[in-house]
This record gives sequence, C-alpha cells and structure tokens, in this order.
Amino acid sequence: MREDRSAARGREEQPGAGSGSESGPGRTNVKLRRLLPLTLVLTIAGSVHAGEGMWMPEQVPLFQEQLAALGMTVDAKSFSDLTGFPMGAVISLGGCTASFVSPKGLVVTNHHCAFGAVQYNSTPERDLTVNGFLAKSIDEELPAAPGSKVWVTTKIDDVTEHLRGKIDATITGKKRHDVLEERTKALVAECERPGGVRCRVASYFEGAKYLRITQMEIRDVRLVYAPAEKVGDFGGEIDNFMWPRHTGDFSFYRAYVGRDGKPADFSKDNVPFEPAQFLKVSTGEISDGDLVIVAGYPGRTSRHVTADEYKIAEELYYPRSIEHYRTVASILAAESAKSDAARIRLASRSEANSNGLKRFEGTLAGMKKGNLLARKRTEEAELKAWIAADPARAKRYGGALEEVAKLDARKWATQERDFLAGWLGRSSTLLSQATTISRLAIERGKKDALREPGYQERDWPRIRAASERAQRSLDVDVDKLLLAHFLKLAVSLPEGQRIQTVDKALLATGETTADAQVTALIERLFTNTKLADKTARAAMLEETPAQQRARRDAMLDFGREIEAEQFGYSLAGDEIQGSMAIAKAKYMDAILAMRGGKVYPDANGTLRVTFGTLEGYNPRDGVRYNSQTTIDGVLAKNTGVDPFNSPAALLEAARAGRTAGYVDAELGALPVNFLTNCDTTGGNSGSPTLNRKGELCGLLFDGNYESIASDWVFVPEVARSIHVDSRYMLWVMDYVDGAHNLMREMGFEPKSSPK
Repeated sequence: MREDRSAARGREEQPGAGSGSESGPGRTNVKLRRLLPLTLVLTIAGSVHAGEGMWMPEQVPLFQEQLAALGMTVDAKSFSDLTGFPMGAVISLGGCTASFVSPKGLVVTNHHCAFGAVQYNSTPERDLTVNGFLAKSIDEELPAAPGSKVWVTTKIDDVTEHLRGKIDATITGKKRHDVLEERTKALVAECERPGGVRCRVASYFEGAKYLRITQMEIRDVRLVYAPAEKVGDFGGEIDNFMWPRHTGDFSFYRAYVGRDGKPADFSKDNVPFEPAQFLKVSTGEISDGDLVIVAGYPGRTSRHVTADEYKIAEELYYPRSIEHYRTVASILAAESAKSDAARIRLASRSEANSNGLKRFEGTLAGMKKGNLLARKRTEEAELKAWIAADPARAKRYGGALEEVAKLDARKWATQERDFLAGWLGRSSTLLSQATTISRLAIERGKKDALREPGYQERDWPRIRAASERAQRSLDVDVDKLLLAHFLKLAVSLPEGQRIQTVDKALLATGETTADAQVTALIERLFTNTKLADKTARAAMLEETPAQQRARRDAMLDFGREIEAEQFGYSLAGDEIQGSMAIAKAKYMDAILAMRGGKVYPDANGTLRVTFGTLEGYNPRDGVRYNSQTTIDGVLAKNTGVDPFNSPAALLEAARAGRTAGYVDAELGALPVNFLTNCDTTGGNSGSPTLNRKGELCGLLFDGNYESIASDWVFVPEVARSIHVDSRYMLWVMDYVDGAHNLMREMGFEPKSSPK
C-alpha cells in the first residue's frame, strides 16, 4: 500500500530514487490543463480544487482565500505555526505519518505502519499479525519494535545563507561537497546540543533553499491497538492500489516520556506524553466536493528532474527493479510456505516486496502510457526558450541544463554497476549488517564532526536498534538464496563496471564455473560467520577494525571489503554531487523565477500540506467510480478465503445491522473508505485527513493504480488518494473489538453495549 509501506512493514529501503504515489487531480478546465505545464495548473487556475501540490507549511497562507471559499473555518495562517493547532498534532514515525488524538499521547496511524511492532510482538503461539491486539489498560501496552520513534516537529529555520553563502565561486566538485557537509553537520550539532531533539538540514528546490528542522524525539513508543489483519489489510495485495476499496487501515500507538516530561528510553516508570495539541476525531458526514486537508511527511518525488534523468528511470531503473522484485517474490513465497514460523518471520519482507513490485509495475506502465518523457521534453524546451528570451536571464541561468546533463553523464558511466551493487547490498540481511558494522568501526576512530553522515554518535542508537530488530525477520535460508542470485548477476556485469570484491571472492573459491563459484562462496560465507547470532552481532558493533579482523568471520570480512569498495564509489559520487549542487540550484532558480516563485518543492521527507476535495473518477471509457464505499462492499467482497476473509465478529455485527451511530445518512450505510484528489505520496501513509473544521475525518493510506506514476509527473484527471473513514474506525473499535477504553479517552461514549 504505497512506497512507505515497504519501509514501515519491511524496514528495508530499496535502491534508487522516487517512491510510490498518492496523488490527486482537480476540476479546472481540462483544455487549459492540456495547454499548461502540469505544475502550473494550481497556481494559474487559482483554485485548490486542482489538488496538485505538496506545499510547505509556510506556503499554505497563500491559499487563504480559496480555502475559505471552500468552507474552511480554520485560519490558513495557522498551518504555518508548527506548535499550534492543527500542525502541532501531526507527527512522524519515520517512513509514515501519524497524529495525536488524545491529551495522553495516544497516536493514530495506519495498520501497515504499525505492522512492524505487531510482527515484533508475535510468535506462532500468539500470532498478533493475524488476530490483532488490544490493550484494555495502559499496563497491557507493549513496547513497539526496537528503534521505534515519534518525532514532533517544533521549529523550522531558514539556513540557506548559512549553507550557500560565502563559498568561493571557484570551488566545485568534492571540495564544495565537503564544505556543504561540514556546514550541515555544524548546524545540526548546534541544534541538538540542548538534548532531547533531533535535527536535520533539508534541501528544497534542488539546493536552492535549505531549512533546518527541529523535532522532539520520543524514544518510548508502545503498541496499543491493531485490528485483525483482515480488517487492517482486507483485500491484501489484490486490492493494493485498487478502487473500490474496503480496508480498515488504522492502528494506535502511545508515546511515553520520563516523569520530567522529557524523552527517555523505555522504562516502566515512564508516563504518557501530554502533547500541546491533539486532533478531535470526527463523526460528521462528508461527501463529494467537501474540502479535506492532509498534513504529513511525504517521502520522495522526482517531478523536477530533467528529461534525461527521467529517461534513465524509465529505461533502466524501473524495468530492472521489476525483474529483481519478481525474483525476490518467488523466493520469499516458497520459503514462507515452509512453516508458520517462516511466514511470520518473512511477513514484513514479503509484503514490502509485493508492494514494491506492484508500485514499480504501475509506475512504469503510467510512464509509458502517459508519454511522460515527451511532456518533460516540452517543459524543458519551454524553460530554455524563457531563459534565451532575455539577455539578463541568459546571463544568470544560461547553461544550467547543459551542466546538469554533463554531470549526469559522468554519473551514469557506471550505472549498471551502481544499480546492481545497491541490490546486492540489500539482498542479504547478514551482508547488510556486515557492511554497517565495518563502516561503523572505521568511523568510530574519527572525531565526531569528521565522521560520515549516518555514522555519527547521534546515529549509534539507531544502528543498534536496527541490528536488534533485524533478528525478528532474519531467515538464513532466504539470505543464502537471495545473495546467490545477485552474485550470479554480478558475474555478468560489463568490463569497466565490475564489482571487484565479488570477482576476487569468486576467483578465490578455485572453482571454474560461475555457478560453482557462487555455491562455494555462499557455503563459506554462511558456514564461517557469527553474524546470525544477535549477541555476537551486538558485540561486533562495539569493536575496532582490528578486533573485527581478529574474529576471521567470513561474512564480516566479505562485508568489509564490499563496503570499502562502495565507499570508493561514494567518494566519486561526492565529486559529482558537489558540482551538481551548483548546477541544479541554478536550474531550480530558473524555474522559480519563470513561475513567479509559486512552486512547491519535490517531497523530501519533511512536513507538507496538501488539500483538495472528495471526488471520484473515470478509470476508462464508460466506467465511473464513486468517491465513497460502504460496509455493503465488505460483505459483497467477503469470500471467507484469504485475503477477503473478514473476522467473524465484524461479519456478525455488519450482517445484524449493528451500525447505529456511524451510518452516513446520504449513503444510507456505514462508510468505509473515500477518495480525494489530494496530492500525496509514500510517507504520507497514516497522515490525518482533516475536514473544514480541522477535525480528523480519516487517515490516508493508499493511492489508486492510476496515480502510481505521479511521483514523476502529475496527471490530475485520474490520480486519487484513498482514505479510511474515521466513522469506520470508530465502528470497528466499538462494535467489533470493544476498544471502549480508547474511545472514551478520545471523548466518545461507545454506542454498543460494553463487552
């Protein structure tokens, strides 16, 4: 269910740029849309109905008039106040969005975003992944998976001048990259010095603007409630990215802090966090044309890439990734079928891979069907013509696109190797751990300010937590099969793009054929390693390079050599990136100037706001999809066979008509999901969907199949976001699972008799 589902459920990033998408179109004149660059439509049309745009909070006041015309009673200016209502209630889980819904730190997000915690607390004897979980009291709440965090954004500072200012114009390449990195680290260190917060410097408009974001980091997160799997994931991968939809994709966490109100590690003495802001959950009706606002943390989009960069994605990255996803899927399916323990162990990885495959297939199809490369070429030609039309503009912006193209050509000279190396590094949990452990040992020996980003002291707790969390999904047999597959592919890389460490290791086996070499290497790596042991792995994380070498651990030694070679790749990349920082910033400055500054930046994992309305669409000739679904659709889809096997308690309540208090008068039934034309993407999963009063009327959890390519180019006629209706959430809590304690905490008296 979106790109971030992979991160949330599988905790594994796949190589490459871009992400799955949840996007939304609008109602401005279709002919006008066809004549204008798509990213201009919202601004020129002057209507939030256009849907397009993942706007920075500071930009929302620009739309005060349009939002008010649609009935919004919340002042648009309030969205730029990150500690006020409603933005103070919107939080990040890292890969997903969530929101506070009670004064006692109760957090609501998607079921698939909390699935990692559900899986972590599951065993074959107590399978929460299937049956769900409900804490009837605070004492019954379970620690979420290691490394689970809640980040509350408290401040954003413009640090563009700190990053871009007073740099010698002649400095390019790695020297410029190092200056930017040094300044970034200094800004982050200064921000985090008081403690209790996490800071980052984010780039906007390809480096034309930089903001420093301060977030309170809550480290004690606990699982409170997750409905049964066939509520939270009803329809599974068959319904993924599909409409009509009937999924109760919601779950609850709680954030805890020390008794002093400050972030603290897990302890029984900790108390629920008391947020300054929390959202009221709505039981009001919504229908076609009603305004909705989505606030969240979208992951990555690539709408401002050049046409050449887009071409590489369409011709290499997506087709090759699809091939790999399919192979991984077959291996995971075969191994999962061997036992319940294997199924639970591989559940997150399997679903993440299935989601990735469907997303990539849909994106590639959308790219080709929409002739998006031609659109990008047209937009680029318009920009070049605008620059050339004025001598002053030509002097300021001329040559930007040409310089980007030259730098891209240098980067793509090793694209086959770099692409496969990314997949190889992620194919095996043990190899991934080995490379991380090896790099950490090297970086520990440096002063903190000189360590590589991601390996500074601030990152060590995250690395330890990821190592511990990996144990729950580790399957050595799967590791062997996947690593062997990608090693065999490495044998076929062209000359000049070989992975030298792999070639050396295969040759050292003494075997004469590629298959025999790979088989022998796999046997040696997995027979002579302790990395599969959680305790041994934790000890390795604290060791020096010399201590690690003394172990003579085959997988750790192989990982060290792989990591060293890839580190060399990254140094070459820094050289290109340093120069690209100048060229891309000039390119985006030109776009901003051409469009009068009213442009939203590509999504980059930072807080954004998007708005639109409930709206159906026409997927193909003669077919019209409505914007809402009801419980009748759940009953019609239910077959009793996975993935359409609703829990017995839900079926009983629905068939008996026990829905009082949650029926939509216009629909005449209990609402389940709804469509909007809001522009969202991976990372937005779990984002609160707000009505005109600023109340939580739903949770965004997916996008339709037609929207998948929207990370690259926005196609407004068919792109839609999918949300679970807050009334369905409350009904399941009330009539199905008896989560009355949580309902009362949120200010609702259950409609059913207490169980």
